[in-house]
Formats: sequence, structure tokens, C-alpha cells
Amino acid sequence: MKVGPWHLVVWIDHEIAHLYAETRGGVEEIATILAGKLDSHAHHHSDSTGSGHAAPDTRFLAEVTRATQGAREILIVGPSDSRTALRNHMESHAQPMADRIVGVEPMPRSSEREIHKFARRYFRRHDLTTPRGASDGIN
Repeated sequence: MKVGPWHLVVWIDHEIAHLYAETRGGVEEIATILAGKLDSHAHHHSDSTGSGHAAPDTRFLAEVTRATQGAREILIVGPSDSRTALRNHMESHAQPMADRIVGVEPMPRSSEREIHKFARRYFRRHDLTTPRGASDGIN
């Protein structure tokens, strides 16, 4: 069985997902996953509701879910509803992975440095507030 990083952060929007692993040396990007090209585009009209972004493709969400395998703790961040769509996809199709989600947080499009800083702070705070052994098990 492949053992992945202890802490994994997924920055996701409707077009792309970046996966970063926290290591002893810092945070490093381990994967980038692009959503498939859509045949149609969602347009936001002044009299319509919603963000104007198409919902993430389930194939895209499945690929991102597969890429998280092996991680012990997963933090999902992003600027759109894609982060909750990923969590919901995991809860419906990969419950063992969903059980490893420690947070789903809003985060605007950010530089890699900002994502790294946010991830380090989040996981440090999470580790300080989580009892030892609470997230050690792999489901």
C-alpha cells in the first residue's frame, strides 16, 4: 500500500486542483489536475443566481479524490463551491477519504507561497487542538 503525506492540502476551483504535501522541509506541490474542457460555458447573467461557474465535472472530482489516497489528513481550500463539491463527492463515493478531511476553508486564488503559509498555520493549529491518536488510523 502506498503511504502518502501526513498533511495534504487541496486548492481547488472549477478548472484546476493543486495538491500540496507538508513535509519536514516545508510544503511542496505534488500534483496538478486540470478539469476536462467543457463543450459549453456557463455565463452569468444579471438576472440569474449563482456564480456563473459550471459545477465541477464528476470525473475531475474523482481524479482529485484518487490523488488524495494515502494522505492521513486533508485540508480542502479554494475560492468557489468546488471545495464543497469535492467534499460531497468524497462523502458519496470515497467515505474513507472523506473521514480524513480535517477542514474545508474558503481561500481566494492565491500564490503558491500564500497557500503554503495558510497550510502550515492551519495544520499547526489543527495538530495542537487534536488529541494524539485521534487521526492516526487509516480507514
